[in-house]
This record gives sequence, structure tokens and C-alpha cells, in this order.
Amino acid sequence: MRGLIAGLVLGAALAAPALAEIPAQAEWNDARQTVTLPGGLTLAYVEMGAEAGRPLVMVHGYSDNSRSWSLLAPHLGDRRMIAVDLRGHGASDAPDCCYGLDSLSDDLIGFIEALDLGTVDLIGHSLGSMTAAVTAALRPDLVNRVVLVSSALDTPAAASDWLWENVPALPDPIDPESQFMLDWYWNPNPVDEDFLTRERTESAAMPRQAWMGVLTGLTLADWSLLAARIEAPVLLLWGDQDGLFGADEQEALRAALPEAEFIGYEGYGHNMFWETPEEVGAAVRDFLAD
Repeated sequence: MRGLIAGLVLGAALAAPALAEIPAQAEWNDARQTVTLPGGLTLAYVEMGAEAGRPLVMVHGYSDNSRSWSLLAPHLGDRRMIAVDLRGHGASDAPDCCYGLDSLSDDLIGFIEALDLGTVDLIGHSLGSMTAAVTAALRPDLVNRVVLVSSALDTPAAASDWLWENVPALPDPIDPESQFMLDWYWNPNPVDEDFLTRERTESAAMPRQAWMGVLTGLTLADWSLLAARIEAPVLLLWGDQDGLFGADEQEALRAALPEAEFIGYEGYGHNMFWETPEEVGAAVRDFLAD
């Protein structure tokens, strides 16, 4: 009997999917892999978690990169996670053009197909949430479920004005400890300081054409007419201290996606998944498990 039980335990262990360790902050850059899309653009990404199962493709916000998901990933359970660097960000190529949602979505579709991922779940933050939403609308065959973190249908005037007042005037290179960068990465609650320092440093190193290209793309962006084309279930996550996308933007987003689930986080900001990754991770796990 003991031999039988030992055999069953060993068999279960052998059958369990292998896990790729979530890189530490100091190891993140070395963990990056690359893939070249059919058009010639090379995108970097970090893969972690289980080797089997439906992939969760993770899409970061403006001036961030795949590291943006490093605090949340440990709270998402044993599943396959693939965090991409969008064009112009992280270690991906930074072409002179183009950085609108159509181009970023086309890249994401190409990325999913180039890695032969099949049907995926998507999670996106801010710019990445808009990119994920457009991708789900354009290619419903590729998307099972979508999580939109700190999202909006377009960029509100106040946020756009602030960005236009600051981004074109940024020096080259940008000082990661400048007031703009400190404001850009401000959070109403404590966030791991090692992570934030690395995020600011990498953001400051982003090429000028990417800073300006994304700003132009966000100014022109409005994906409201595509919202009805999203077939996948959607989860919306928002912190009520979000300084970029406020309550009015959430009301419009929920009207455009009336079947979406919505969770608000009182006292948390635009980067609430950095501020309270355990709580956000539990909500995302529950939604993706349905």
C-alpha cells in the first residue's frame, strides 16, 4: 500500500506542469526573450509560471515595460504568464513610427501568433488596457477573457493637457529622479522602492520617438466604437485616486461594456496593482478561473 501511495504521489509530481520562476527585480533584464514579427519588428518579453495551460498575456502602460507585472505575477497562481514589452518600450525595437492603438494592437496580435499561443487571456494596464481591448475587438478568436486595469475609452482633456505640457519638453536623456518622473510614478500608497527606482530608470531611457509617438497616439485614441465588438468577458479594475482616468471615464467605460464586471479600489491610484498586488491578484485569479 505504501508503495502504491508513493507511486501515485510521484506520478502526480511528474505530471504537474513545470514552473518558470518569476524573476527577481535584479534578474528581470536577463530573463527577457525576443521574437521577431513577420514585419520585422522585434519584441521582448518575459515568460514565467506554468509551462502548460492557457497563456495570460500581460500588456503594460505608457513608458513602462514587462517589469510592470513583476509585483502582481506572484499572486496570480500557477499559470503561464507572458509579459510583453510594447514597441518603443523596454528591450523591444523602437521604430520612428507608429504608436497608435491600431499599431500596438497589430503588434500584439502578431506576437500572439508568432509564439503560437492559441487562445489567450489578456490583462492590460492603462495604455496596455486600451491595446488589449482593441485586440479583443479585432480578433475575438484569439481572446478568452480580458482584464482592463485603470482603463478608459479615450484620454481625458486634463490628462492630455498635462502630458502635452511636460512630455515634449523632456530633456534627452531624462533624469529618472527629475520632478516629472517622480510625479509620473507617484502613488497614493507605498510601493516597493527597488521596483519603482528600476521602473523610473527604464522609463527615462525610453527613446524620445516612443514618448512622443505614444502621446500622439493617446491623444487621437478613441476605441468606443470597437467596444461592442468585444466578445470575451471583461473585468474592469480601477482605483478611485486615479489621477489620469477618473470616475467620468469609468462611467463611460461601463456604459460601453455593460456586461463587464467592475471592481473599484477605494484609496488606491492608477497603479493600484502595484499598491495592493495581493488584493488585485485574488480578483484577477477569480475572474480568470470562471
